[in-house]
Amino acid sequence: MSVRLTVQFTIGAGKADEFEAMMSGGIAGVKAGDPGCEMYDLFKSVDDDTRYVLIESWATQADLDAHGTSEAMQGMAGIRDFLDGKTMMHRYEDEE
Repeated sequence: MSVRLTVQFTIGAGKADEFEAMMSGGIAGVKAGDPGCEMYDLFKSVDDDTRYVLIESWATQADLDAHGTSEAMQGMAGIRDFLDGKTMMHRYEDEE
């Protein structure tokens, strides 16, 4: 059963380029190094340039748990410097 997450970020005004650059490297690291990663992609809102959503899909809960402590995730700790507001995460599972 796949586990999917959406993570919604609001970043500070004027920080989009730096945020996207930091996220790009982190996303590449997750895709290359975290087993069970089926999808890990960032999307920018078309009507608010401070809003983003990260969509993740993991083969198993164990893969997601391991991702939480992976080297790639530790490298993304700097994301806090860009945030402006509460991050919202939602978890979904397929019914298969």
